[in-house]
This record gives sequence, C-alpha cells and structure tokens, in this order.
Amino acid sequence: MNNNTSPIVSDLVLLGGGHANIQVLKMLSMKPIGGLRITLISDQTHSPYSGMIPGHLAGYYSYEDCHFDLRRICEELGQRFIKAKIIGIDPQRKKIQLENRAEVGYDCASINVGIAPKCIASSSPEAAIKLIPLKPISKFIAHWDQLIADLTAYKGSVALQLAVVGAGAAGVEISIILKMLIDQNNWNADLCLIHRHEYLVSAKDLIAQRTLSKTLKELGIKILQNTDVLAEQENGLVLKDDEGRIHIQDFYRILMATQASAPPWLKQSGLPVNPDGFVRVTGKLLVENETGLFAGGDCIHFSPAPLKKAGVYAVRQGRVLEYNIRAFFNGQCALKTFYPKKNVLSLIAIGDHKALVHQDSASLLRWLWPSLLWTVKDGIDRRFMQRFQARTFSMKPKYFNKVMPTPQTTLVPEDWESNTCGGCGSKLAASTLALSLNKLNIPKDDTVLLGVDAGEDCALTRFSEHSLCLQSIDQFRAFISDPYLLGQIATQHALSDVYAMGGDAKTAQVGLTLVAANNKIQQEDVFQVMSGVLDILTKSAASLVGGHTGEGAELAISIAVQGEVAPERVLRKQLTQAGNCLILTKPIGTGVVFAANMLAQANGRLVDEVLSSMLQSNKIAMEVIKSFAVSGCTDITGFGLLGHAFEMLGKNNDHALGIKINYKSIPLFDGVGELFEKGYFASLASKNHASLSSVLSADVSVQNFPALFDPQTSGGLLFSVPSHQTDDCLRALYRNSVSRSRVIGEVLDENKIIIF
Repeated sequence: MNNNTSPIVSDLVLLGGGHANIQVLKMLSMKPIGGLRITLISDQTHSPYSGMIPGHLAGYYSYEDCHFDLRRICEELGQRFIKAKIIGIDPQRKKIQLENRAEVGYDCASINVGIAPKCIASSSPEAAIKLIPLKPISKFIAHWDQLIADLTAYKGSVALQLAVVGAGAAGVEISIILKMLIDQNNWNADLCLIHRHEYLVSAKDLIAQRTLSKTLKELGIKILQNTDVLAEQENGLVLKDDEGRIHIQDFYRILMATQASAPPWLKQSGLPVNPDGFVRVTGKLLVENETGLFAGGDCIHFSPAPLKKAGVYAVRQGRVLEYNIRAFFNGQCALKTFYPKKNVLSLIAIGDHKALVHQDSASLLRWLWPSLLWTVKDGIDRRFMQRFQARTFSMKPKYFNKVMPTPQTTLVPEDWESNTCGGCGSKLAASTLALSLNKLNIPKDDTVLLGVDAGEDCALTRFSEHSLCLQSIDQFRAFISDPYLLGQIATQHALSDVYAMGGDAKTAQVGLTLVAANNKIQQEDVFQVMSGVLDILTKSAASLVGGHTGEGAELAISIAVQGEVAPERVLRKQLTQAGNCLILTKPIGTGVVFAANMLAQANGRLVDEVLSSMLQSNKIAMEVIKSFAVSGCTDITGFGLLGHAFEMLGKNNDHALGIKINYKSIPLFDGVGELFEKGYFASLASKNHASLSSVLSADVSVQNFPALFDPQTSGGLLFSVPSHQTDDCLRALYRNSVSRSRVIGEVLDENKIIIF
C-alpha cells in the first residue's frame, strides 16, 4: 500500500550552490510548500563562503569551516542534490542541460552560479599552467595548496617571483596573506601586485587606500600600478606601464584576481545578457522576458542599477528570491523588489587576525582596532555559516528523527486521488510510461529480436550456440536522491554478478517503484532513472529489453540481467587452492557511509568518493584477472566482506579450506574508520555478524571488526590467485585504474577462519 501522503506535483530546481540559493533552499525547506520538490544542482559538493576564504588560506579556518556541504545540507533538509556541471538551459522547454547526463526538467528555477576572472592571452599551454585564477574558488584552493607545497619544497638560491594581478579586495587580501606566509615560513620568494589603476580597492575610499598601501609597503610587496597585463608568455607576463612602454617580466606563478566574467552557457542558452555575458534580471530578480526563471548573485546584471560583484548582495538577495519563488508557486501576482544598498560595507582581511573596513561612505566601524574588527568579522561569518550547516554529532545519537515541518500551503489539488492499490493495480498508466520511454534513445542490438518497442509479453534474444547463459536479479530501495545516479549504480551492481562469474552481460530488464506524483513528475523520474540505467548498459554493451513499473511509498529499483560465458571461462565462487592470496579490488565502507548519510552525518567529499567507486565497473577488473590462475571469485555486496568470503569456502567438501584475513590490510574509504568509531553501522551489519557468529571467535564482533560485516552496494571483486602471481596481478589491476586493489589475506589448508 502507498503510505506517501505528500504527492509531488511541481519541481523547483536551484542551479548552483551560491549564497542566495542556499538561503532559498533552507527557507523553503523549513516552511515547505506541499507537493513541491526541490533539487539543487552543482558541480561541486562543497560550495565556498567567500567571506571566510582568506582566513582559510591564512590557516585560521578549516576547509569545512568555510564551505557549505551541499550534499549534507540537502540530506538533512530532505531535498535532492545532483552533482553535475550545468552547460545550458532551455527556458522554452524548461529543461536544464547537464554535462554527460540526461537533462533535468523544472517548473521554476533559480540561477546562482559562479564566475571566473577574465582571461589574458596565453602564448602556449605550458604558459597557461602558470596562471592561477581566483575564481571559481573551489578550483583556486586546490591550486593554492599546490603552490604552498611547491614553495615549501623549493630549495633554490634564486628567489621565486610571484605575482597577483588585480588590486580589488580579493587581490589585496591574497597578496597580504601570501606574503605573510612567505615571511613566516622563510620561503625564498618575492611577491608583486600588478593593477591597472592608481588606487587600491576603491577610488572613493581614501582611508582604506592609505591603510592598505602602508600594509603592503611594510610587508615588502612590490606594487606595479597603472600597469596593464597584455599577454602571458612561458616565462612570465607582457606588461604595459602608464607611459606606454611594453616589457616582459618573468614570474613563477601568477594569481589572477581580475574583473570577473560570466559562465558562457548563459549567453549560449539564449538568455538575455549584458555585453559581458551576465544574465539580465529585473528588480524582482526575474530573468528578463522569462516566467518562472529567477537569478541572483555574481552571475547577474541587475538592470535597474548595476551592482559590484560582492557576496553581500547575494546574501541579501536570498530572502527576496525565496519570497518571489514562493509567490510564483502560490499564484500570487505581487512580487517583492530587491533594493540594494548604495554603499556596501566590506571587511578586508589584512593578515595576523586583523581586518580593515572598506566602504565608499562613512562607517562607525572605522574607529575599531583592526584586531577587534577581525573579531567582529569572524563572529559574523561563523554565525552565518552555522545557519546553513548540517548538524554534526560527536557520536551517533541514540534517537535521531528528521522531522520536517508540515506544509502550510500546498500545490496538491483537492481532488487528488492517491494510488492505494496493490499488485498490478499499482502500475503506472501506459501513457505515462510510454511518454518517458519514447524519449530514450535505446541502441539497436542484432541479438535482440523483440525488445522494449515490440510491446510483447517477453523479450526475445538470440545468443551464440557455444556459450552458457547467466541470469541474475537485484533489487533495493533508493539510497541517493539523484535518480540518474541511482539508475547508474543499480545497473553496475546488477551487472557485477555476471562479471564475477567471468561472463559478459547481454540484456537487462528493469523494475521501478515510483513515489506518488502527477503524470509529469513520474514521466520525469522514469526518464531520469532509465537514462542512468541506459548509460551503464550502453557502456557495458548490454541491451535494455523490457521492464515493469509500479507506485509505492518510496523509490525502488530492481534489475534482472542475462549474460553469457564460454564454458571454459566460467569462474565459480568456491575456493579450491590452498596457499593462494586473497585480493579485494575496491575499498569497504559503502554501507556505513550511507547509513551516516541518511542522518546527514557523512562529509560530502566522502560520499563523492564512495559514489565514484560504486560507479566503477567490475568488468574492468574481470578483464584483467582472466589471464591469471584465479581460484574462487565473487563480488562483495549485502552480506559484507566476511559473509561473501565464507560463501567461497563452499559446503560438503571432501577437503574443506579456510581463510586468514589481515584486518588492517582491508582498504577503507577515507573517513570510514571515524564513522565506525562514532558508532555508525549499516542496519544489516549486526545481522551479517549473527549469521556467522557460530564459526567465529568471540572477539570477532561488529564493534571490533566492523569492516568485515559492512554491507556493500556495487562493491568490488574478491578472488584468489597463486602467491607467485600476486604482484603481477596487482600491477595489472593498477595499470587499468583498479588502483585500490589490495591483498587482504590467504587461503588456508584447513577448515577455519582466522581474523588478525
């Protein structure tokens, strides 16, 4: 029976995890609209809070302190998160184009994506390597960390020449922090600040100019003012001074903090943009000439009065965006207007836990000491971040209920009829299913005589006369909010059984259970899930030949796979050779990570790492190990590592074998050990232990050896090879990007299980 009391009837999609969209997400989640589904799309799991980045670079804040963990926030708020690069939007069709995956539909959308510095001409790819753009911040931090590592490792006698181009607030902050670190660590490097104006930061704020000039001079930062950067060459920059003289100056690295440029897809999508490519919005933050498409933050051109690219505007636009989006869905005509302040206050970090006031008008804060100003800035930033971070627990709480607020308004019509039937009465309507499947481009396969488009009761396929048929089926509830990603991982998981027996997957059938929603939403969900399924099937040279649909309380998927294998290529699960080494091809931890993720307690970067592993096909590893003398092979799934290893020992053998596992050699995903220590375990872990307790010593428990019992989704292969082949096998796996493979134990010539 369908217990879902809140059917989905409309989609809000937030494009980008900027400051404005973060606020929209939080406010609409805490005061929800019934029937509205919210999806956040970003190519980064962690979105930086620009106000704290200088402090992070100086070492005052950790990475997590100054980043929004978008995946965790969405999980805690019960909303969907899709990690994908946005490459376009079609407002007529209301579709968002994403890189390397199916487009996503929307009823209303809000654009709040990042920006990048304007590029300078580069003479070669080698020269471009020297450039480090400050935007997007997420990429800049990685380059910064590498620069710091390079400066630390440099032992040369000639000082490395560094340059920061651009003397806005960001450029000045970066210059001060970098020079401060150079002096503190005695790195052999000099720093130069290059800018095209005579003033620093602002032409109007004379007090800030004088203070910053004094600070830069005291730090020994060379300033090239009234200087244009014309181009970059392999050894440095082509510069033009205020007298028109052109010269080349060598630099080891160049940090670009120049005027911002807009993402090119805004213009390429046909949206109204200004000459610099920023999307034009009205005072209501509506994209000009569009309905149901809003935008905020640095990517916009505010048509009533152009604004500086400052994060404070995005923060203040959040409330107006939320109000207007709510009004759009509730059918209210009166939208709020965003009235920006004429003069924006900024607090500029100047190193050593000090800050400076920058404002084009008078401010009482100018009378505060720089150290006190930093305390004020630090307090403001930390309070803002705290409002938009998921709660963190030092230990798994005994009771944890994610209670979401009850909607006060709803989009669900009063005459909505819930599907409460069971059996075939819960199937989706034929028209709903057909409209979704007709959008899929299913590749043709000569072995498929009758497939999805034939409308027959069964698929009809033809395999070789000299091969054996393999069949398997898997089913599980959705564990991730991205339906496309769910389809991909579920397919890899199902195909793995065929690969574990040395076979090739040929065909697949899919069963889907969808949550209560109107026809449009269900069509979108089928299209998303099945696009993910089809992506993996196509890459695996397998064909989609049919399936089944139904409606239920939650999204679930089942996949039946048929494959073939030559008789001489069949790999069995049972171990047959004592003395062989046991090799595991993927890390352990998917069960505990998603157990923690369900409570919004798993770091987004950890979840990304796990998802990347789950998407890796075991076919790659199987193709490698076929050339070795494999004895026993299985894939690690729900029963956990030890459960599946126990299955490999077989039953009723004349001469039963055993296994010895070195627990410390088991590869784990980064952060999994910490989750175990906090008390997080997948719900199946204790049952996996209980099923093996009779053959284990008393000290082998879930608490002492949690990785042995953690259930895996799309886990790796476990197999054995002779000890003299082990090194060659591992090297071959590494060459083929199965880089986390490890020897975890050996096969014993006696019937026992040893864990040490």
